[in-house]
Order: sequence, then C-alpha cells, then structure tokens
Amino acid sequence: MRWRGFAILFLFGAVVLTLLDSVHVHTHTLFYDRPVAYGSAWWVPLLMGCAASFGGVAYVIGWKRFGGPSELAPWPAIGRAVLAAMLMYAASGLLPASTTSKLIVISIAAYVIWRDVDGTRAGMKLLFLGALLGPIAEAINPNFHYFDPDFARVPIWLPSLYACITPALGQLARRLL
Repeated sequence: MRWRGFAILFLFGAVVLTLLDSVHVHTHTLFYDRPVAYGSAWWVPLLMGCAASFGGVAYVIGWKRFGGPSELAPWPAIGRAVLAAMLMYAASGLLPASTTSKLIVISIAAYVIWRDVDGTRAGMKLLFLGALLGPIAEAINPNFHYFDPDFARVPIWLPSLYACITPALGQLARRLL
C-alpha cells in the first residue's frame, strides 16, 4: 500500500465528501444531532476521510480476492466516474423528485458508472457490497437522521448512491494504492 495514495483518499473524503454531505444538510435531506458548523457535526470530515481511505483499501483487497483483472482503469474513466458519482450525490439532495424517482435516476447512473469505469464481475460484487454495507453503516449511526427515511432509518435511494460511489472511488483507490 502506498501511504501517499491513502492520504489523498483521506483528504478527498474529508473535503469533497463532507462538502457533498453538506448539500444533504442544506436541502433538509438529513440533520445532525449536535451540529457545530454549517449544520454538520465536528466528526463528519473524519468519518468521510476514513470511509474513503479505508473503504479504498477494502475495495483493493476485495478486488484481488474476487479475482478482478490486474489492469487498471484509465484515468479519464476514473475522472468521469468520480465526477458522475459526485453529481449523483448532489442530485440526491437537490433533485426535486420523489424518492422513487431519485432511486431510478441514481440506479441508472450507478450502472453507467460501473460499466464505464469497471464492467467486471469482481467490480459488480464490490458494488453490491458497497450498496449493502454503506446504508447499514448509516442506519446504525445514531448521531444523524434523514428527514424522510423509507426503511431502517435511510431513504430508499441510498443503496444506489453507494452503488455510484463504490466503483468510482474503488477504481481510484486501485490507482492510488
């Protein structure tokens, strides 16, 4: 593992994912029990940084365990995937649509992102793991709440959002780590 890549992933999560999370705060998608700045809790950058960096390490390990090919995704595909995942993150808060409509839009984006940056069985398995484990991690965190949860404290579109993020940040992690 390359520590520089780990640090880059941590900073990406701490800065970019925290800013995207603030879209959810300001669009009243979610709220924190004890906000300290701009509606967010003090620990959000640490959580997002750890999610991106340690999640990246887990993706790389899973990629090898699931027999993913050794060739790396090209940088332009990774850039498109990360940008598309960030757009879907913002859209999940900003899109003036029902939760079902958000689910459809974000799910289609997740497939397009996976197909563009990955397209492998190993990547699809990891996408499903991310779509399962990410919402579970949010559901068991008692320090923030979604305004309109659909099931187990989370909105129905949240697994699809994780399905967008997993291949994008996972392939970035493969490049950096």
